[in-house]
Amino acid sequence: MPVFWRKFSSQEIESQYNSIKMLLAEPEKYKDAINAIKKDIAYILVELRKKLEEENITL
Repeated sequence: MPVFWRKFSSQEIESQYNSIKMLLAEPEKYKDAINAIKKDIAYILVELRKKLEEENITL
């Protein structure tokens, strides 16, 4: 893996981690954002399952 991608991935992970910490520090203030993220995660899992079934991939 090129060094650039490792740095990018590390930076992206850190950015996401900091965003999550901010949201969880004040859950009442960010309730709508937290709920939207939960819905997005649920949707992603459903779509992933469909894609795996379409390609006949079993885990």
